[in-house]
Amino acid sequence: MNIKPERLQKSLSEQLTSIYFAFGAEILLVEQSLSLIKATAKENGFNERFRFDIDGNFSWDSIFSLISSPSLFSEKRIIECRLTTGKIGVKGSKALTELVETIPEDILLIISSGKLELAQQKSKWFKALDKNGIVIQHWEVQSNQLVGWITGNMSQLGLKSNIEVANAIAYCTEGNLLATMQEIQKLKIAYPDGKINLQEYLNQIDQQSHYSVFGMIDSALQGDTDKVNKIFNSLVDDSTPPVILIASLYREIKNLVTMSIELKTNQSIEAILNNHRVWQKRKPLISNVLKKHSYQKLQKLLLKLGRIDRSLKGMDNLNVYDELQSVVLSLSGKNNGLNS
Repeated sequence: MNIKPERLQKSLSEQLTSIYFAFGAEILLVEQSLSLIKATAKENGFNERFRFDIDGNFSWDSIFSLISSPSLFSEKRIIECRLTTGKIGVKGSKALTELVETIPEDILLIISSGKLELAQQKSKWFKALDKNGIVIQHWEVQSNQLVGWITGNMSQLGLKSNIEVANAIAYCTEGNLLATMQEIQKLKIAYPDGKINLQEYLNQIDQQSHYSVFGMIDSALQGDTDKVNKIFNSLVDDSTPPVILIASLYREIKNLVTMSIELKTNQSIEAILNNHRVWQKRKPLISNVLKKHSYQKLQKLLLKLGRIDRSLKGMDNLNVYDELQSVVLSLSGKNNGLNS
């Protein structure tokens, strides 16, 4: 049976099933479900746990031998299987199907994996899991869902949810859920009573970003070319991978292009900024850039980033760092051959 992740807690409180399968591209989300299942299992007397990492060459006899051998320490045992790939082979598919169809009552089987292709979700072993246990599929958190996800996790940790703080975290962690959760946990340590000092936190974010990719982008949006050059050279000296610079710039400029298109439909700038969940502190920056740069110029910057990315992969012949610096300077307002 397939259930949504948000229903897992309620399902566990009603009944602990013998088989659980959690999977999805976001490791953090899968791990959160596994933690809930294991915590409930412990409350129900499952005190002994065995973990197996499984690929296409795994010997399933070890699991069947474990099940057939009585435990010396606990009557109830957990067998946790991490599928390192959804391609477990013909023998693996047969073994896993047999396992889920014959699992004893004193064994709790917990299986997890990363993202599965549609063909893998139609396999015999997947159908056996769906028929005999509970399947929890985790979808990636989309950019328009991220702030809500952050506020929800802040509340769970006893932090007073704050949209401004959530927007700041979303901006600085770029949708990396592991980094996002670490930032939320740091907030809990810094503000154990749950009441976040907003100005103090925003000042801290500012200090952290001064010589980061974010600081460079914000300096470009402010039109501060001297600071852009200073931060860019610092990032290069620190051997910042160009793929990080490309991805961050692409995301920022792609959002600007989208907002520029929306401006042409006579939507108000405030409505557009709110719709894109632009952090309050950055609204003046984004507004000025949308007034300063035409849609055509922003689109050219986006296309240039595409060429830089292809050059990084050996499919074009641009000097990656020189061209990246040119893009950032163009974003700051300096004319680098791109008409505005």
